[in-house]
Amino acid sequence: MAIFHLSVKTVSRSTGRSAVAAAAYRSGDTLTNERDGRQHNYANRTGIDDSFIIAPAGCEWTHNRSTLWNAAEQAEKRSNSVTAREYVLALPAELDAKERAGLARAFASAVVERYGVAADVALHAPSAGGDDRNYHAHILTTTREVEADGLGKKTRILDAAKTGGPEIESLRELWAMQCNEALERHQQPARIDHRSYERQGVDEMPTIHLGPTSTAVERKHKAEHERKREPYKPQTFKAQENERRRSLNDHVREMVRELAETVRDVAEKAKSAKKRGIQALLRAVGAKRRDQEIEQARQAAEARRREEERKEALRQQALRDARERAVQEAKERMGGMAKRVQRLAPDARENFLAGEYPSDPFSRILKAQGHPLGIAGLDAEEKAVRAHLKVYQEQEKRQQAERVQAPTQGRGRGRGGPSRSRSRDYDSGPSF
Repeated sequence: MAIFHLSVKTVSRSTGRSAVAAAAYRSGDTLTNERDGRQHNYANRTGIDDSFIIAPAGCEWTHNRSTLWNAAEQAEKRSNSVTAREYVLALPAELDAKERAGLARAFASAVVERYGVAADVALHAPSAGGDDRNYHAHILTTTREVEADGLGKKTRILDAAKTGGPEIESLRELWAMQCNEALERHQQPARIDHRSYERQGVDEMPTIHLGPTSTAVERKHKAEHERKREPYKPQTFKAQENERRRSLNDHVREMVRELAETVRDVAEKAKSAKKRGIQALLRAVGAKRRDQEIEQARQAAEARRREEERKEALRQQALRDARERAVQEAKERMGGMAKRVQRLAPDARENFLAGEYPSDPFSRILKAQGHPLGIAGLDAEEKAVRAHLKVYQEQEKRQQAERVQAPTQGRGRGRGGPSRSRSRDYDSGPSF
């Protein structure tokens, strides 16, 4: 049975990603990022059925994958720039390889024509041990319009809050239409719908997308159970929730089937009964069934609500605990860093700070990975440490000036001498 899936993601430097690396991985190619000199070699990767690039007419330079994605990286200057946009499509397993490739090409061509971008398409086969129907495509597009001599202006329509949602909804509708036309053209009965069950009026609970991590865990445990010839039970929360939802959907379908059978039985009996008796029987059956359905639905909804409340409470508590631990670690680290820089010789302090808080964005991101609160915590720590150091240096200067003036003002503790209590106030330093 064909399924609908179309998701839109971004490749952003703020998460440590690059368009060059993404293109190399999805196409199984070897590319070098000229911006940082890193080589991304995925030439030995399996499971890639085909890859190709589509661009507007007159932009032949984009068909060189390395040239295209290095240009996309060089066009962006900010450390948090979005350098590429990715569309992930589920391809109908009912179609053969040539038909799936043509379908992906048609969608990519529509995106290129609509936004004036270049599209790098990679067709992936199902992974070993996974669902053998999971044919899918990754379409990586530029975030700028492609011109004959390079990249042009940004395509902001997909980023803006007012236009992004409707644009993506339009693309989802386009993909569903293209898939259904291809299935009908090849005389396949399956059809897909980009709308949710609720919008379709289907009384079923949708399942949750497992994602790569949960899928890998489930495959591993399933293989172990098969090897031991033991019945398999889902291990991750998402898989367990999907099993529960499928069970509820099956139960609802069974109830509907039983209700339909009951109605048919009543209808057959009604043919040979008087009108009053038939109406009474129908009312009795309908009332009983409605009461059962209402009670079962109420119980199921109440169970779902309690379970969701419990899980949400656990999740919120875990988030609070993690945040408190991270803040405490950041405070301890900040205090230790201030003491370390205070002990250093004055001429060594700036070099030490430059090493701990590099100004280069890439080096700073790498440094922030070791901080409990990430890049924001590192920025706050640097600001606090430098402020502390500034106060401490001012105290050093005042104390030095007092020591120089002390011989000219006389010795001892008499009138005119330096104040011990004032000196002790300076030595204590700021509270950090």
